[in-house]
Amino acid sequence: MTDHIDTLGTIVTIDGITIHGIDIDTIPIPDGDTGDKNTSTLDSGTTMDKGLGMFDPGSAEITGIKISGDAGQAALVEAYGDRVLHTFQVNVVDAGEVYEYQGYVTKFNPGSADNTYKFSSKILASGAFSLSTTYAGIDSIGGAGDGIAYSPATANTELPSTANDVIFKEATDTTTDTVKVTASLASYIGISYNNGSTWNTLTSGTATDVPEANWPATGELTKALIKVKETGKATRFVNLFIARA
Repeated sequence: MTDHIDTLGTIVTIDGITIHGIDIDTIPIPDGDTGDKNTSTLDSGTTMDKGLGMFDPGSAEITGIKISGDAGQAALVEAYGDRVLHTFQVNVVDAGEVYEYQGYVTKFNPGSADNTYKFSSKILASGAFSLSTTYAGIDSIGGAGDGIAYSPATANTELPSTANDVIFKEATDTTTDTVKVTASLASYIGISYNNGSTWNTLTSGTATDVPEANWPATGELTKALIKVKETGKATRFVNLFIARA
């Protein structure tokens, strides 16, 4: 008899940002269902003929402990306000399965239970969810700048499959002004400067100018979000941090 699969340790993200504090046994996968329709005719007699209607992707609920400083919960709040589609992933780590779907955040409410500060949120799915066991591949992420260093050290030549963060460290006060993502099998590559509210499309292996306003001032740090999609695989998100001397 096969041992059970534990859902403790499941990771839930919005646009690659982990949402912490989610209640145990809360797995926010939409409850989609296919409707039916009456296809009866005068020839059907006394028994109704049935057909399948359109698939309704459904919705999902997230509840948990309210953590005011959590980036994932903050991203839910932002998504509730921007009224655009976001990418949600539920990574059941013990099973090696990643559920992914697009959805709108239609609710985010603070509350209380057992004298504990809580939150509840609702996601309205658009389209069916997908199930994957691997993430999209990224060959490299590179930038242009004087004396630039990378972390991980191979980020400008080969990006490890486990890397979720890439750092550009400028050794001088000359700002990085381009970014180049190479993902040869990608169906889409994008970069966002506002935590996934809007995306700019990138071309694999092509250096793209980045507006100066999106890179940090001298002595500061800034962050962008890179998204790579590949057919049949879960969307890969990578945090790009840029530190400027």
